[in-house]
Amino acid sequence: MKKQEETDRLLDKASELIIGYEAGDVMRISETADVLESVKAGLEAGGDGERLCRVVLEKLQQWMADSYSDFTGEVTEGIDLLRRIVSGNAVGSRKEQITAWLAGKSQEEEKRTPAPAVEAAEEDGAGELTGEQKQQFVSDCTDRLTRAQDLILKLEEEPEDGESVKELFRIFHTIKGECGFLKLTRLGNLAHRAEGLLDGIRSGKQRVDGEVTDMLLSGLDSAEGLVKALKEGDIQGYRTVPLESFSGKAVPAAEPSAGDAGRGPEEGAAPAAAAVPDGEEVHRRQDGDGPAQGAGRQNDGGDTVIKVKTEKVTYLTDMIGELLISLGQMKDGTEGLAQVKKIAGQLQYAGMQLRTESVHALFSTVRRIIRDTSKKVGKDVEAEFTGEELEIDRTLTERLEEPLMHLVRNALDHGIESREERIQAGKKASGTVRVAAERRGNSIVISVGDDGRGLDREKIVRKAVEKKLVSESAAAGMSDSAVHSLIFVSGFSTNEKVDQISGRGVGMNIVKEAVEEAKGHITIESERGRGTTFSLHFPLSTAIVDGMLTRTGKNILILPAASVLESLKVKEGQIRKVAAGTDVLDLRGRMLPVIGIADVFGIEGAGKGEIATVVEDSSGEEYALLGDEVIAKREVVIKSLGAYFRKMKGISSGTVLPGGEVGFVLDVDEVVELGRAGTGISGGFHE
Repeated sequence: MKKQEETDRLLDKASELIIGYEAGDVMRISETADVLESVKAGLEAGGDGERLCRVVLEKLQQWMADSYSDFTGEVTEGIDLLRRIVSGNAVGSRKEQITAWLAGKSQEEEKRTPAPAVEAAEEDGAGELTGEQKQQFVSDCTDRLTRAQDLILKLEEEPEDGESVKELFRIFHTIKGECGFLKLTRLGNLAHRAEGLLDGIRSGKQRVDGEVTDMLLSGLDSAEGLVKALKEGDIQGYRTVPLESFSGKAVPAAEPSAGDAGRGPEEGAAPAAAAVPDGEEVHRRQDGDGPAQGAGRQNDGGDTVIKVKTEKVTYLTDMIGELLISLGQMKDGTEGLAQVKKIAGQLQYAGMQLRTESVHALFSTVRRIIRDTSKKVGKDVEAEFTGEELEIDRTLTERLEEPLMHLVRNALDHGIESREERIQAGKKASGTVRVAAERRGNSIVISVGDDGRGLDREKIVRKAVEKKLVSESAAAGMSDSAVHSLIFVSGFSTNEKVDQISGRGVGMNIVKEAVEEAKGHITIESERGRGTTFSLHFPLSTAIVDGMLTRTGKNILILPAASVLESLKVKEGQIRKVAAGTDVLDLRGRMLPVIGIADVFGIEGAGKGEIATVVEDSSGEEYALLGDEVIAKREVVIKSLGAYFRKMKGISSGTVLPGGEVGFVLDVDEVVELGRAGTGISGGFHE
């Protein structure tokens, strides 16, 4: 067993050296040969492994003689085949490849023969990949493909970026190695083809241009399709995903400058992938960003990433929350209680971090959509991204992908004008799409905006009247906000034609449903001729929240402190009736719409509502919420209320208070929406 481990270690070292090779690096080739000599010495003399190792060494010697440029691909392939022999996994077409190598057949000769067909489906191990092994591979591969997409898009903008090419090569090489171990032939073949194209770029035989990046992105799409099918257990789908051949015509690259030839070996080159263990797996990230490059490998820089099941993290955070609740029920003054509460709070924060991830991966997908869609619609577009480092709940990341896709496509198709229109309107020829993520108080806000033509009120109203969604008389009195909300009605579209981008009127309805399913809501800001911004607001789902504890009747209701401006006891005559069912609070000369909490939630046994809490919604409007009592400002551990309460408007989450009493955390925007609907408030009473 120790001999096997030592051989694996040496093969990993050889792979690392050859992957990190740069033109003219004689010392690295010499070191690779030394490592392979050590491998050969440990193999059975005359056996297939020893003979194949000798062939690989001959490839290195051939390079020393004539410096042919394709040797890295051949040596890498030889090392991978050698690994299969050593591990006993030389089967199917790989066995045929090994036989060809032992017969002295070179890669160049193989290129002159028709490419072999993809191995028969029964030789692919996709159907055998199950349990934690599958979860681990899918998770790792998804991270790597996300990083690969970032790098390809960067390479499209900076074709001479050699570092991106090298990292892409490492990513596909690692995927290929893992696929070899798991017998995932189709995905492994695809990764090998991508690796071959990238090796041509590295060696200077292929120039990066639009055709090349299109091929790489197409291959990436195929890889993502294969991984998605594996994740869902769709083996038939896995076997039928079309694969990119990377067979575009090679375009010679420019001659390298004299300064490039003498560059030293690459720092931090990743080793070939090792076996994927059944349990948890530790990875090293390169410089703190980008995907993990190999299982359990060491790297002098960067932090470690330990992958654990979501249910374990959820259990941990729930138990920490229970600890905080129990501590809250203990009597103040208990010796050591303050210190224990502090430590428990820090544990809660650490637990929250385990449930979150940055929106970078999500924004990477959006970048790709902007690139592809702008090409389809023939518009020059600049993309601006802010807040990519923001951490949000992982489940929210998954839910946001489809809504953002629709919003971005609409911005490009409907929002951004044609080049001619923009110039005629005095704008720069290229449009701008802005995608941002930020935390506002106790909410997460993801926005998509453009500097295009803005929403056309007249056109929306005309379509709404045509579809009999509203009458002409009612439409005349609608606010801009109410008119804008019509675009979320299923089947509503102002597009005159249906195409692959939009026009059927279902996209915005899908956006609204997805956002509401995640307990969020949408606000729209639009100015004719200046552009439109859609903002998606979501409550924090796992956190300690600063809240204002209030009471209405027997119910404890918590208002997020970030939304509270002030609280006051209502004086006689301070509330005035301005219309039937509509009251306002005179707050030092400003008239604020009044919303009774008891009225909104139908609370029986409530008092007269003598306490007003002034709140500000996400649009900046102020309202006075009437309740019976303000108890205190306090940090509370918010907890999901489960499926039963998921669609209950006005309440975002719950908490357990000292003494075991349950409190409900209010969603201020939804409370305002419910209050306006119930009282006829139209907003804008400020003076």
